[in-house]
Amino acid sequence: MDRYDASHDCYCYPTSSVLRNRLNIQDMDDLEAAEREITASTVTRVHYTAPPYSLENMKQLHRQLFSDLYEWAGEIRTVDISKGGTRFCTCARIEAEALKIFTKLQEVDWLRKQDKDSFCGLLAEYYCELNMIHPFREGNGRVQRIFFEHLALSAGYELDWENISQEEWIQANIDGVDVNYGPMKKIFNRIVTS
Repeated sequence: MDRYDASHDCYCYPTSSVLRNRLNIQDMDDLEAAEREITASTVTRVHYTAPPYSLENMKQLHRQLFSDLYEWAGEIRTVDISKGGTRFCTCARIEAEALKIFTKLQEVDWLRKQDKDSFCGLLAEYYCELNMIHPFREGNGRVQRIFFEHLALSAGYELDWENISQEEWIQANIDGVDVNYGPMKKIFNRIVTS
């Protein structure tokens, strides 16, 4: 589980950084284990969805994955969050910024009819941009990976998330914050198949 810095975090138990949850788990390690176990099961309920896509699709994916654990599953976060030196989209701008990205994706026909190199370049850009929005208090990465699997399938490609080191992935996301999509494109060039 990612550990975010959030001011006035109503999602956590008082005087704790542990997220409030339906199981009333108040130990971070136990919550991480429960989350892994629950999402391993709930991910099997997720079915492919074709375009058009929107923030609503991501909210539905989040709800499917996390509603057994978090009451706020599928809801846009109401606190501003950061991780390390990265401040994610302020919660007041999430819907407007997401709309911009989904509108651009629609304008390029959901990345259909792209050769692999172009597809990987655009996928890297949109992945990094959507990552900066981080619409949920927790679970953004898992939801985003599933969403991008659906986006890739609709364009005639598949994503194989295996063989990406955690360090490489984190660095590519950090580089994306600075609008350097090259490292992310390199990863997608390796994991995208047709």
